[in-house]
Amino acid sequence: MKKSKKKKINNKKIIIIVALLTGLFLIGTYGRYIYRGIRNYYLSTKNFYFNSDKLTEDESYYQLDNWSGVEPVTITFNMNSKKNNIVSSSDNITYDISFECSTNVDCVASKNSGLIMNGTNTDSFTITMTPNTQLGDGDSVWLEVETSATSPYTKTLSGKFTINVGEIGLSYEIVDSRGSPYLDFNITNTLDYYEVIEAFGTYSVGDRMEIREYLALSHANKAHCTSALITLTFDPNLFRLDMTNEAYLQAKRTTTTTMSDGFDYINSVTFGTDALSSTSVRFYKLNTNNNYTYPFVTSTPIITFSSE
Repeated sequence: MKKSKKKKINNKKIIIIVALLTGLFLIGTYGRYIYRGIRNYYLSTKNFYFNSDKLTEDESYYQLDNWSGVEPVTITFNMNSKKNNIVSSSDNITYDISFECSTNVDCVASKNSGLIMNGTNTDSFTITMTPNTQLGDGDSVWLEVETSATSPYTKTLSGKFTINVGEIGLSYEIVDSRGSPYLDFNITNTLDYYEVIEAFGTYSVGDRMEIREYLALSHANKAHCTSALITLTFDPNLFRLDMTNEAYLQAKRTTTTTMSDGFDYINSVTFGTDALSSTSVRFYKLNTNNNYTYPFVTSTPIITFSSE
């Protein structure tokens, strides 16, 4: 009988210990969130706000999969001291900037510290990553950034950026903002050659030529070549292609789809690009409240990019 009683007491002790350990685990897991919530509430009572479009208290994460691996990548960090469009900090906020990047790129920041003035309540800085070695398909680079408010109160925001090499020589971005009536799809081509896409003279489809050879061609024969043939596919329920844009005026082909109103709208455009050049294609947004910026706002481009 005494043995059984002792066993029950031991079992109770085990249950109590497990409960305590579970409680400690929960405190460790959620305690920082509770503390952060209380602290942020306290800071808001002091009219202190320290925010970023790309950095967060939980370390935001972004990934870009379409980098050419050749040209530098510049990321702009917009900082602000606003709670919303009406409420903002009444104090100037100073902050420090620190960063670390992978060894296959050299990273340079536009400044090491910042000041958010109480009048504008905004500030910004950039970090540029430049390859210091030859990169190929499957390679990637990374950047970790931290901004720490130092006055009048402290608060830290951070983020990590991973950039993977996609199609060698070609990269793209979508530049947009909430309230803007349009977005720009910007393409950078670092390829230093042209390809024949329509046979002519002694040239066959797929033949490559150097820039000097291409420039010596007649205007008519240049039309049979391109450095890269790009196709952009999009939903006309969301966007309408700018019909005055050079990409459309010089398009190799387009496709259309019939909408609910019975009219046909363009939903893809294919055009050529010059070697070592940049091309911008404009689209008008049907809903200006959306922000389709890619890659460091949306993780997947709303417009599909492909090349031939």
